[in-house]
Amino acid sequence: MLGTLLTLPVGGLPKFIWLSAVFSAFNTIQCLVAPLGMTRKIYSQQPDQVTPLTSHVFAAWTALSAVLRYQCAFNMGNELVYDITFWSYVIASAHFTSEIVAFKTIKMPGAAISTFCVAITSILWMIHDRDVYIH
Repeated sequence: MLGTLLTLPVGGLPKFIWLSAVFSAFNTIQCLVAPLGMTRKIYSQQPDQVTPLTSHVFAAWTALSAVLRYQCAFNMGNELVYDITFWSYVIASAHFTSEIVAFKTIKMPGAAISTFCVAITSILWMIHDRDVYIH
């Protein structure tokens, strides 16, 4: 990722979002290079439903999330970018919640716990610090 931590806005939230972008970028690569590896571990309750195609679709979503998070980390005062990034975390947490509760494809605790925790932490932190960055 081209930006450095030294040029991020003040505060812990931009750094947390930047780190989330970096991990999302690595996850995108993993989904493309080894499509059945980690994805089957995340959806461990029904691994037979994970195919290279579903992993590639997951990679596309994760790549988009990485771009949004990266842009948000460096542009915390941009209300549109901030809000879209916020909603991307809401969508991610809703997805994982539905997979745990409704579809029963993810076992908790399990491989998805870190992703779920990042999404929930980001949502709460972005709500809490919104007025710090959006004027």
